[in-house]
Amino acid sequence: MAVREAYELVYREAVRTLEHQRSAIRDLRNRAGMLLATASIAVSLLGHETFRDMRPFAWIAIASFALLSICVLVIVWPSVEWSVDVDPRALLAAHLAKGTPTAAALSLDFIAHHASHRATNIRRLAHVTRVFRIGACLLAIQILSTIAALGTTA
Repeated sequence: MAVREAYELVYREAVRTLEHQRSAIRDLRNRAGMLLATASIAVSLLGHETFRDMRPFAWIAIASFALLSICVLVIVWPSVEWSVDVDPRALLAAHLAKGTPTAAALSLDFIAHHASHRATNIRRLAHVTRVFRIGACLLAIQILSTIAALGTTA
């Protein structure tokens, strides 16, 4: 395999990895929206009668809904912190300042930038995944509390 082909292969793989990360965060955001929709339906079942006597399970359900809403906001809030792009003009300008750039040097630099973005995104994706898991647990608590609250009204 020629050196150029090796660079192209590694570059394509780096880009593919970043696309996979972009897809993963998009999927997490979609699932977070579904969590909130499900939680909204569950909280709407409580009704006025449940709150008349200040039932503890109803308040647990409401608190879980509020915390879940915060988790969803953390996940879906637009953020510029996700690293997926490399500015080709800035990269080329940096290489031109050092002299005549070679394709190999530019390829290595692109690969290094993509690897750096990948590492940064892995940490951010892990954080967002933890927040999603917390939100899913809060949804379970909310649904169980809603069922318990409705059971105490009868």
